[in-house]
Amino acid sequence: MSLIKKIALGCASLLACAAFLAGMKVSAASSTSWNFKNTNFKNLGTIKSTVTVDNLTLTANSSKTMTVKSNSVTVSGTTYTYCLALGGGGSTSYRSVKVPVSGASTIKVTLDASASRTLVVANSKGSQMGTLAASTSAQTKSYNYTGSSGYVYLYSSNSNINLYKIQVDSNSTSSGSTSGGSSSGSNSGSNSGSNSGSNSGSNSGSTSTSGNTITVKNGGTTLASAISKAKSGTTIIIDGTIKSGAVKVPSGVNIKGTNNATIDFSQTSGSNGRGLTFNGSGSTVEYITVKNASDNGIYIEGSNNTFRNVNATKNHDAGFQISNGGANNKFYNCKSTYNADSKGENADGFACKLHSGTGNYFEGCIAEYNSDDGWDCYAAHGAVTLVNCQANYNGYCDGIYGDGNGFKMGGVDNKTSGVKAHLDPLNHKLTNCTAKGNYANGFDRNNQNGVVTMTKCTGDSNKKKNYNWPASGTPSALGYKVTFGKAIIDSCISKNGKNDISGATLKGNCVGF
Repeated sequence: MSLIKKIALGCASLLACAAFLAGMKVSAASSTSWNFKNTNFKNLGTIKSTVTVDNLTLTANSSKTMTVKSNSVTVSGTTYTYCLALGGGGSTSYRSVKVPVSGASTIKVTLDASASRTLVVANSKGSQMGTLAASTSAQTKSYNYTGSSGYVYLYSSNSNINLYKIQVDSNSTSSGSTSGGSSSGSNSGSNSGSNSGSNSGSNSGSTSTSGNTITVKNGGTTLASAISKAKSGTTIIIDGTIKSGAVKVPSGVNIKGTNNATIDFSQTSGSNGRGLTFNGSGSTVEYITVKNASDNGIYIEGSNNTFRNVNATKNHDAGFQISNGGANNKFYNCKSTYNADSKGENADGFACKLHSGTGNYFEGCIAEYNSDDGWDCYAAHGAVTLVNCQANYNGYCDGIYGDGNGFKMGGVDNKTSGVKAHLDPLNHKLTNCTAKGNYANGFDRNNQNGVVTMTKCTGDSNKKKNYNWPASGTPSALGYKVTFGKAIIDSCISKNGKNDISGATLKGNCVGF
């Protein structure tokens, strides 16, 4: 064969390889783990109510408790010194661990028991998908999850099982000529690509990119710089704790955290100091904490955005606020705590108010210790749906008192320019939600004239009323008496408190009314 033919064949082979690589899918794995010896867990002791630590939710109640305790075992050369003792048989409602997953994953659990027992793996609807065997010798067992992003439950089928560590190894695929990288949850990780390089940000440092991924970390590229480079489809990885000024996230730009990702917005000031603002659509935000913003932690006027395992804490207005037409936004396992404004009147946990749109949905979310309300739907323009949510101990934070309702579901619309104050009836729905220890009412009408349905909800030890659903009232913004729509209270519980249900209909097996 002539030299020219050899060169031609070699070039053809290289072109074929390049074409193959351009079209192949590359797996990008990430790992997140929870070891119960970590301080955030081992100091919990006996768990009598549902608590979320580092995005892992431990579900318990006063009669079905779990305990984090000292217990030393060694598995494959690794010593574990604390465990979560499930304490007995469980379900999705008690004595269970709610584990976040971002799609197809391998769930690894290090566990043992005093006798042979079965750990159930269930989906978000409570249906059993599989089991892991626990024996007297501590072992690490694996379950291959093939479902979509969300969460799974782990609980014992009968008696106590000790859990020492839970790890989720997720895999995703992407197509393109640039190879994917990896990010590690509890351990340090990296993001690298075949075309990665250094890009200067507004501060000195480098941006690590992999395909459509930009990594932001302390000492490297700022969040603002990453936002300026991002476009729809880009995922910004927040690695560890960073500081930032207020930023607006473009449509379709995603944010994901690793290594206990936290965005500290203490550099912001005044009413323009909202941490993350979403005016567009199609963004997904997950596994981050947003704190210390001078206004809202997260503010949303856009639609069709998704937030998973996002915490908003110690901001100076509502942790999360949806207003001015923001619609069809979804919140899963988000938590809003210790948010307080100087007067106590604005810093709710979740403020879906002031002309928010339709279809906003909350599942597994928690609002606690905020200066104003847990959820506030004042002057909303669209009904909300809440499932498995909690509003606890709201109305006081760091010496500041506010209204203090758990779920405040209404309000006269007196904020539409050129339009006389009026009632805007909305048919909100709350299922399996809990309001405990709030400084005012647990479930509060607040002049809502629509038909609000509460199913399997619990009001406990709220200082004014557990359920406040009067038949009529005189809203100050209207100045005349109104007869409200009848609320529906279906199979709900009231304990350690009073109720006004003159404007509600009881259905099913209600207790304590």
